[in-house]
Amino acid sequence: MPEGVLADLDGQANGLSGREVEILLQAARGMSNQQIATSLHLSEATVKRHLANIYNKIGVASRTEATQKALANGWISPFELSEYYESNEEVGHDPKQ
Repeated sequence: MPEGVLADLDGQANGLSGREVEILLQAARGMSNQQIATSLHLSEATVKRHLANIYNKIGVASRTEATQKALANGWISPFELSEYYESNEEVGHDPKQ
């Protein structure tokens, strides 16, 4: 997720930071904590802590509930969960243009 998008999300998604939304998106894509940690250059413990904070802030108890709430509130879009979005994000394409 581009830096500018993360900055715009800070405080917008029920008090979640841009980094928390980024982690939530990757969790919603089905990535494990280790995969998220590797992709974001974090420790797995940091990812676990972020997820715990996310669950607490938005009042859920699981990745599934967090994903449903994020989609319902527009914090992430179904398009962002797609393989098409991921492949274009990797090469720097903006699918919205």
